[in-house]
Amino acid sequence: MNNFNRISELKIKASLNSAGKTVLEDQFFTAPFKIMKPFARDDGGITVYQQSASAGIMAGDQQKHDFFVNDGATLELVSQSFEKIFKMDDGAVAVRNIVAQVGSGALFVYTPLPCMPFAGSAFESKTVISLKDSTSRLVYADCICCGRKAHGEAFDYRYYKNLVEIRRESDCKLIYRDNTIFEGSDCGLFPERKAFMQTPVMYGQYSHSGTMLLFGFGVKPADLFVPLGLEPKLLYTTQNLEEAEKTAVPQVSVTQTEGSGIAIRVLANSAEQVQKIFESVSGWQKIHDAGSGKGHLRCRQLCDPAQ
Repeated sequence: MNNFNRISELKIKASLNSAGKTVLEDQFFTAPFKIMKPFARDDGGITVYQQSASAGIMAGDQQKHDFFVNDGATLELVSQSFEKIFKMDDGAVAVRNIVAQVGSGALFVYTPLPCMPFAGSAFESKTVISLKDSTSRLVYADCICCGRKAHGEAFDYRYYKNLVEIRRESDCKLIYRDNTIFEGSDCGLFPERKAFMQTPVMYGQYSHSGTMLLFGFGVKPADLFVPLGLEPKLLYTTQNLEEAEKTAVPQVSVTQTEGSGIAIRVLANSAEQVQKIFESVSGWQKIHDAGSGKGHLRCRQLCDPAQ
């Protein structure tokens, strides 16, 4: 348990230099965080690996992350490993607050590895991302496991809360908000909560869920149907729910959001399945025709839909 009553901080600022390349203009971190030397991307941006000397998130942890991607810069931020949220005493909780600002013509790719809440854990996260205008681009992804499935733990955490807000500064508009609140059995004390998490309207037979958000790419849901092996249909019909119960194929939905964004939801039985879908979508690139100013999208093909 964290008894030091200190906030663990991580701040990163990315900007363009005189050569038009993204550089790490500023960084600041306190224990247990640190970051690796940035790796150059093919598009002139940088990839930064966030590291932690801690084994995971402990009771009493307080984390504060601030990310700034200035006009025209490209920052990809990834984590070093799965994030474990350890068991906590009654009443104890861990908290994280993330604030990000994305400038005009900038790209922020935030795709940390999946989160694994242990039995008896309690975690609260809030992420607020501000896009300067319609040219600001964002790729955001998160994935949560049901727990240590191989140890017989499934939805045995106390609770997991994750609030995500996307705002557009140019018109002071909230364009996306997702307030996820999952309540588990708390080490078996509330079996009815675990039973509810395993109903078809929640996880059903699945153990992992993921969300990916795309803003600023001009993508429509129909653009993703073929590469993701999807077909347009209503999600919550009796037939579809019955079919989902009989198959282990990951379930994927694509939704148009306010502000011309895309929300992709995934239910699967392993983090690898979720990540494979995320990686496929992350392969989309905006290709501009210098003559017409128009562009098209290309994507790496996802795994065989039959798998």
